[in-house]
This record gives sequence, structure tokens and C-alpha cells, in this order.
Amino acid sequence: MTALALLAGAVIACTAPTVHDGDTLRCGQDRIRLFGVDAPEVRRGSAAAEPLAYEARDLLAKLTRGRVGCRVVAQDRYGRSVARCWSSASPDINAAMIRSGLTTEWRAYSKGAYAAAQDEARAAGRGFWAPGAPARRAR
Repeated sequence: MTALALLAGAVIACTAPTVHDGDTLRCGQDRIRLFGVDAPEVRRGSAAAEPLAYEARDLLAKLTRGRVGCRVVAQDRYGRSVARCWSSASPDINAAMIRSGLTTEWRAYSKGAYAAAQDEARAAGRGFWAPGAPARRAR
């Protein structure tokens, strides 16, 4: 991890980051976790993927094509920069992911910063809020 990314308020910028899942990406050497976003887990080893995990991952990849910027707000226990991100496709990638219904707000950390985005997804019946959609674990 770069020294710049360790500083809260630092901006990490890159072009076409690598996307791991619906809430994690890599800009060069910097691993970034989207602030306030909880995505379903993709398959790891023998653990099956959670419902909508690959749809969430694919949406994040779409939203991060081209130039991406992320403002670091913290560092998590895994050494990732926790950040609010934007791109040419979205002025607020974190909110867009939650608004899609493919991820949910992680209120323990966001303290309701994305409540309106999640309410919009719920009202529109998107992703986890769609009729008959799989249940999402609460965070």
C-alpha cells in the first residue's frame, strides 16, 4: 500500500481498476473497499458465492471503466483503504452500488450516509429488494 493511501483524505486515482467483488477494487497497488457498501461474497475456495455476488461485481466493473478517483476515509483491518469513489460513469459509485439493490448499506460504518440510496432501491424493488429475491444478511 502506498504511503499516500494511508492518509485519511488522500485521493487514489487510476484508470480501469481491477474489480474483485461488488465492494472491493484495486488501483495499482492500492486495495480499496467501498465505504458503507456491503456486497455479497463471490466464491472463495469451497465456499459458494452468495446470491447476486457476480451481478454486483459486474456492475462495479462497469462503473469503474475509465478514470476512477477515491477519497480515503479510513483503513480497514485487512490493510485496505476504505473510500468514497467516483468515475466518469458515476459521481458516487458507493451510492450507485446501493441504489442498484445488488449491494446494501453497511450502516454500522456508514451511519446512514446511504439510507436514501437504499430506500430508493427498496421502493423500486431492485436486486435484494425485488419480489422473490433471496434474503440478504443484515449488517
